[in-house]
Amino acid sequence: MLRRNAVLAVALAVVAFFWIWFYEYLGARAYWVALVAFAVCMAYGPDLSKALPWMSIGAVIGPVLGIITYILFMTVFPLYVGLSVAAAGAIFIFLAALISMYRMREMLPMTLVGWGSFLGAMARFDYLLAERSVEALPRAGFTLVGVILSLLMGILIALAMSALRLLATAREAGEATAEGQRE
Repeated sequence: MLRRNAVLAVALAVVAFFWIWFYEYLGARAYWVALVAFAVCMAYGPDLSKALPWMSIGAVIGPVLGIITYILFMTVFPLYVGLSVAAAGAIFIFLAALISMYRMREMLPMTLVGWGSFLGAMARFDYLLAERSVEALPRAGFTLVGVILSLLMGILIALAMSALRLLATAREAGEATAEGQRE
């Protein structure tokens, strides 16, 4: 068990190393998004394969709600007012909860992670609307695609780690059964 976890830790470190190193070239705007998505998936537990389709849908819906939130509080509400961000955030968090109402345990965490990750990645580019508004929307579009890519990569890493863990558990169970039959 300890050896298997050590191998998984090394594999995760290697994948994270390459993701962090190449994230700019892959279109992702925030390398940490994949790590957060991985952590959420692993915290879900052993039934990850059943929740995976819903988590993936949440990983796409979240950043889409994030870009709508960003557009709303940067163009419609008064600019750079904390109340504008809070109002837009509350509206879309409520919307995320309503969208994921029937599969809340599976969808809502990844939807909120996607929403927050998109807004966190876009926080680096707040100056664009005031100084270079022509670049703001394309940057938001590229960031949207990058965040969705990062979330799905985190889910994929978690799925691979979960599959490796299930294979090792099945092998140990098979060995225990074989030993029980020999006795």
